[in-house]
Amino acid sequence: MPNLQQLLDDAAITVSELSRRANVDYRTAKKAVENTGSIQRVKALALLRVLNEFLGTSYKLEDIDGLEID
Repeated sequence: MPNLQQLLDDAAITVSELSRRANVDYRTAKKAVENTGSIQRVKALALLRVLNEFLGTSYKLEDIDGLEID
C-alpha cells in the first residue's frame, strides 16, 4: 500500500499545492505526508480526495500506509 508521500510524488504536486487544493493548513498536510503525527479524519479525506483526483484513483484512508487519524 502506498503512503501519502508516494502518492504526492506520483501526482507531481507539492505539499503546498496539495494543502491549498484540499483547503487544509500547510502544517497539517506536511504532518500527514511526513507521518509525523495524527490529523483529523475530515482533513485526511480532503487530502486523499485531491490526490485521487490527480491520479484517477480511488484510494480510501485504510489503503494508505502510515496515515494516523485522530
